[in-house]
Amino acid sequence: MSIEIWNVKSTERLELVVEGEVKWEGKRFQAPRKVQATIVTKQGSEKYFSVEEGDTILLKWKGKELFRGVVFSRIPRSNTLFFEALDMLTYIVRNQDVYVFTNQRADQIVRRICNDFDIPMTSIINTGHVIKSLLITQQTSLYDIILKALKQTREQNGRNYQLYSSEGKLGLQAWPDPSDIWVLETGKTGNIISWEYSTSIEESATRVKMTHEVDGKTTTVTARDNSGASKFGVLQYTENVTEEMNKAQLQRRADNKQKELKGVKKKLQGLIAVGIPDVTSGLPVSVKIDEIGLNKTHWVDSDSHSFHGNKHTMTLDLVEHNRIPEVS
Repeated sequence: MSIEIWNVKSTERLELVVEGEVKWEGKRFQAPRKVQATIVTKQGSEKYFSVEEGDTILLKWKGKELFRGVVFSRIPRSNTLFFEALDMLTYIVRNQDVYVFTNQRADQIVRRICNDFDIPMTSIINTGHVIKSLLITQQTSLYDIILKALKQTREQNGRNYQLYSSEGKLGLQAWPDPSDIWVLETGKTGNIISWEYSTSIEESATRVKMTHEVDGKTTTVTARDNSGASKFGVLQYTENVTEEMNKAQLQRRADNKQKELKGVKKKLQGLIAVGIPDVTSGLPVSVKIDEIGLNKTHWVDSDSHSFHGNKHTMTLDLVEHNRIPEVS
């Protein structure tokens, strides 16, 4: 049997009887990963192991652990039970608090938060940059607080970091950028089953305008894509910046935003391929689709893996750039 689900109770591991497919999925910058499955709890006079809220679930594929998380919801039926389990990152999404951090690195902030909320930790990498002040005065999810710290770190040292869950513990690592990456391609010997590709300027901008107000004085800067404006017209993006910064910093922010929003936006979504357990959200993959002349590295924005007996397929949404989103 290729797919296994176990209910881990203290020192026991109770194997569950799976009915139909098991889904294992996640999304970049939207923790946590989750597992959904239906298990058989009764067949005739025979009763099988079940799960309850708070139980730890272990998912294995061909003997390799893919997921360990906690049951958060169930739908019991006469002979079966549907459940959803979430990994450790759910605790930094569901919990909120206020914090004042002074002269702390992002990894120190992660450790402080995990200790405050009894979240078990695995490896936490030193992120290097010391954040002078991170003031959270309104109730904010722990995940968004950490993202703020990681974003400030990225702006200073140019490095991305990723939160992850492994064997029931939360970790922080440098964003994976392996030298060898999986190839997804069409054709007779390819592993892509189907795909959806679209282009649009709905989310593009040919002019960016940013304002910053401090002590009653307003500073305004703009950045322009003149060639884009001549082709698409004026498409303006506006933003009121609340972070402390001078005019030069505000201009750099506008210039970077203009680069991000420049040109035609391409979407590669709903790509269905032969399943590869290592391909999860946040990882780069090489995509080759001859039908549209595409041969380029993309990042997995979201992944949904389906397991049914010995069959494994995955559905992916892909993006061209791996950027930390804005956090309000």
